[in-house]
Amino acid sequence: MLLVTLVTIILSPIIYLLHCRFRRDNPGQAVRRIIWYYGRCWVVLTSLFVPLTVRTGSRADYPSPCIVVANHQSFFDAFCMGALPLHDFVFVVRAWPFRIPFYGPYMRRAEYLNSEVMTHDQFLVAGAELLRRGTSLIIFPEGTRSTTGALGRFYSGAFRLATATGTPVVPLCLGGLGSFLPRGSFLIRRHPVVVETLPAVDPADFTEYGVTAHMELRKAIKTRMTRWCMMANSCTAPEVSPVQNI
Repeated sequence: MLLVTLVTIILSPIIYLLHCRFRRDNPGQAVRRIIWYYGRCWVVLTSLFVPLTVRTGSRADYPSPCIVVANHQSFFDAFCMGALPLHDFVFVVRAWPFRIPFYGPYMRRAEYLNSEVMTHDQFLVAGAELLRRGTSLIIFPEGTRSTTGALGRFYSGAFRLATATGTPVVPLCLGGLGSFLPRGSFLIRRHPVVVETLPAVDPADFTEYGVTAHMELRKAIKTRMTRWCMMANSCTAPEVSPVQNI
């Protein structure tokens, strides 16, 4: 971990300049690509030591932009975003990661949203602006890591934003990470990990519910993710998309 982080720190200024100069990325986009490369390295390295199965499809499977909602089991969940075929995304996270010496500056430069210092209305405005610019969002609707592996309560922010902006929601299901790197532990264990996205859900399908559309969207997403978690725990692979192993 220290070696990968050190290499990223050394190379990130060069990568940043190259992306800004030749890919015409703006500063936020360039940093977000660097963070994705960092996560991708972790996904590849992890696959060398533990059984890791990734079913995240291709870039064409994702609306642009979209809101990715993921269950939350471990600190390592964020690294698994390197398994996604998306580069330009912003995390919505709590305040404490911004205080980590290495990660904090990159997160601010990447325009990550700190959910603990924003009001609900401020979040909707900031999120809508990022989506308008074509940047996708990644949100953990539980707000905190599960200690049991079961899905906790889903907060409404992601789903209110989706219905307000008409942005599709992509459920991201993470399995085994609670055992791979348990909450409160710094010891990584050899445990199978699965990263899988489910088909996108269009909030337009819930407009008939009026002011409660976001609640129905939230319920539908959680039902699909709960079903996936139950099948994963019983070692039955959900029939969603072809398997690709990293």
